[in-house]
Amino acid sequence: MSSLRSDSAVHAWEREHDWRDANLATRDLVGEPAHLIVAIFAMVMETLGTAPASIGFTTLCCVGILRAPVLWPTWQRMWRQGWIKVLVVWVLWSALSIAWSSDRIKGIDRLWNLKYLAWLPLLWPLFRHWKWLLGGFLLATVVIQGVQFAGAVLGMSGRKGPLTQGLRHPTMAGMWNAMALSAWLFISVAGSWRVMLLSVPMAALSTFGFFWASQRAALVAIIVEIVIANAVLAAVSREWIRKAAIRAAVAVVLIAAVYFFAGRTMEARMKQALAEATASVQGSSVASMEVRYGMWSMATKAWAAHPIFGSGLGSYLVATKDVMQGVQANGVDIHTFDTCHSTYFMVLLETGAIGLGLFVWWSALFAWHSLQCVRRDPLRIAAFGGAIIWYSAAAFDSFNTRGVFFCGGVIMMALSAMPLERTTAPSQISPHSSD
Repeated sequence: MSSLRSDSAVHAWEREHDWRDANLATRDLVGEPAHLIVAIFAMVMETLGTAPASIGFTTLCCVGILRAPVLWPTWQRMWRQGWIKVLVVWVLWSALSIAWSSDRIKGIDRLWNLKYLAWLPLLWPLFRHWKWLLGGFLLATVVIQGVQFAGAVLGMSGRKGPLTQGLRHPTMAGMWNAMALSAWLFISVAGSWRVMLLSVPMAALSTFGFFWASQRAALVAIIVEIVIANAVLAAVSREWIRKAAIRAAVAVVLIAAVYFFAGRTMEARMKQALAEATASVQGSSVASMEVRYGMWSMATKAWAAHPIFGSGLGSYLVATKDVMQGVQANGVDIHTFDTCHSTYFMVLLETGAIGLGLFVWWSALFAWHSLQCVRRDPLRIAAFGGAIIWYSAAAFDSFNTRGVFFCGGVIMMALSAMPLERTTAPSQISPHSSD
């Protein structure tokens, strides 16, 4: 019972005196304000390209290292949570699978991409500034939207293509915009009418953003989020039932309106996906499906050869080399991609049923923990909605193999599950309090 309570209680281990005693006992070489500024800086840099993202993330890591003696008590309590423990086990199992991988170099590269999980301990100690961190993420998406606006309205292009798809990757631009839309919609119903008047235009800009990126995964993910997140909000807080209904209505109206103006490219792609899905249900050949359907089918067949332990991290290309040879989808050979464009199929193929089981387990524990946070502070749904979007979009891309996709989800997880801000003085907190 005690272990169950420690997992389900919301941050029972956080006390104001823990933080203050740590700061008094240890000299802080950087300081919390600087840490917060660097965290927001790293989020913004993440949107600008590989080199700026590396600079921002590395700077944040250096701050974390310099503040490690001060942050250590908070980190210790963070590691005690059930979902964090299972997450660590999943990472260890993924690392272990390299031992039987047919491409260990690629496996090490795949494992290196998981370094972005460091966003969790780097953001966690800043929980008192949760709103500033969420604001930092929204600022980063405004940067993306500024770039997209330049491409859509001014007709500007970059080296890698039209700026409407963002500077780094269209999937990232679509996903981050969808997350920002989720947050802006919750903020709009959480405050006054003045807040709504400010938030709704920003939500509209975010909606234009994921349509400009022309990513079906982002559109599907935001639809899933509208259903799940609003249902969760209504379930955990009776006072928010009406607001959840308003938010859902505003979201539908916004998406419909923006779709009318900017959804022509998306419309063609959605019709294509619908036709391919219909063909699949009717039993048509793999060659008539979209590329992803072919790759998923190929990954499933390859997984059957090593169902329990998987073929090993990094082994996708070798494991699928002789599976469904010659099959094409939309005129493209499905063997030309180095992933199967689905996080879940990739995890299943390379780390087996054990790896996927651990992935689903820690995700379920994370969701449960986040629900407790939302119950205490309904505004947390602004970040949890972003996590729902990440998990939904992960079905259509291999987020675990690309840092550009992985870090956005980890940021949302950190903002969803980090401790709630405290306003009670240490002397007023009972030693036996469950809060």
